[in-house]
Amino acid sequence: MTRRTYWVDLAAPRRAMPELMDDTLQRLPRTIPPMLAWFRRVRASSARTGVGDRFAILMLGVRRARVEVTEVRTDGFRLGTLRQHSESGWIDFHYRSLEGGRYRLRVVSQVRASSWFDRLAYLCGVGVLQRLTWEAGLRRVLRRSGGQKTGHGTTTVEWP
Repeated sequence: MTRRTYWVDLAAPRRAMPELMDDTLQRLPRTIPPMLAWFRRVRASSARTGVGDRFAILMLGVRRARVEVTEVRTDGFRLGTLRQHSESGWIDFHYRSLEGGRYRLRVVSQVRASSWFDRLAYLCGVGVLQRLTWEAGLRRVLRRSGGQKTGHGTTTVEWP
């Protein structure tokens, strides 16, 4: 089991944080750089993205995956991985308040590799590309917030 956390701290956002999280969900395919992971909402309609909606993902142009929106909250949303995904678990996008009117935007994933091949691929470089994907997505959300970056980081915790 692996828990990865990616974060960006920001100050003075020009948008309300709940609105920013909703915008991130509604614009998820445009939030993640398509060269790293191309997201496409499976349901082709103009309805708002919500619980139960699914996304097909083409990771690095070679690996197909699917995720489903499992939870939507005012502070963020959660995606659950589906069959074909290289990892089994969930990814949570959210923010939390910090001291001094600052906020922390976070992507937290708690997953396990779906196969030994996927675990080996992660250890041989896919993990770095995954970090770049989520960090780029967080930078795009930061730009949409209109705020100033005050810090960033990544942590990984692994359990046998």
